[in-house]
Amino acid sequence: MTCAADILEELNLTMVAQHQEMRVVAPESETESMLLKHLSADPIHVDELGRATGFPIATVSSTLALMELKGVVKQVGGMNYVLAHESRAAYRIE
Repeated sequence: MTCAADILEELNLTMVAQHQEMRVVAPESETESMLLKHLSADPIHVDELGRATGFPIATVSSTLALMELKGVVKQVGGMNYVLAHESRAAYRIE
């Protein structure tokens, strides 16, 4: 080994950034799936998510906390949440 790149390659860490960018948000439960349908780059309050999904606020809050730990959502203050990584829009060229 002669340089940092060799070490990264040996540890199979040469493409960590690309893997993180390409990671697809895969909901682990029906609750996560329903919440993801209502989340975007626009902040939405936890109470509004509860009304939209029909889930109790305790369920919504605990699920959002787990999703935040996984890096799927972010709390932006005042119990408002956004998607941590908004998928890029596809543009159609005509």
